[in-house]
Amino acid sequence: MARSSGSDWTLDNAETLSREHPRSFFIPASERRHALRPDDWVRLVFLVHGGDPDGPSGERMWLTDIRTTGSGGYVGLLTNAPAVIQDLVQGDEVEFGPEHVIAIQDPEAFPDALRAFASRRLIEDDTLVPCYVYHDLSDLERPPRRDGSRASGWSLLVGDETEAELGDPASVLVPSLGWLTERYPGFGELVRSSPGGRRYEWNDERGEYIDLGPYDEADG
Repeated sequence: MARSSGSDWTLDNAETLSREHPRSFFIPASERRHALRPDDWVRLVFLVHGGDPDGPSGERMWLTDIRTTGSGGYVGLLTNAPAVIQDLVQGDEVEFGPEHVIAIQDPEAFPDALRAFASRRLIEDDTLVPCYVYHDLSDLERPPRRDGSRASGWSLLVGDETEAELGDPASVLVPSLGWLTERYPGFGELVRSSPGGRRYEWNDERGEYIDLGPYDEADG
């Protein structure tokens, strides 16, 4: 039997999260969330209740095999095995609405092996967004690492980094490009449309990245 909550979990409202954090919490367009297909993979936030106060407050997990309900909602099968939640197991049916969807898997997603450089502050602070990004074509010439990962050429910065921070290897992380495009949909659109080798700055008023011209290492 499909459930929308359990003894130690409830679903968080993605629309509310997006309104409260418009610069850092992006969700798919309403039209897309209201028109899910059976083979879609959708991600929801499962809030944890009554657990370890020092543990995670929620788990982000994927559902598929989506079917509609008569009330305009959906039911899907949980594909993840919860790490903290006890009253839910992989394969359970979960009932949810368009308002709960935080992400829809992109069939054109980038492989995990493709990596980008990103400010550690940016990744560790959910209130920050990449305000300055650039694509360095010379990075594409780097040989793959032993684990098979390779550079995409993209770098994401908060935009207010000091010279000391930029020169400190500990201040940089190398996450998956696909993960970054999911976390920042505006950046994802830019990656897919950019001709490469350029630099961009986020414009709050226009809600998009502005092309600053070709990237040169001296611009870093």
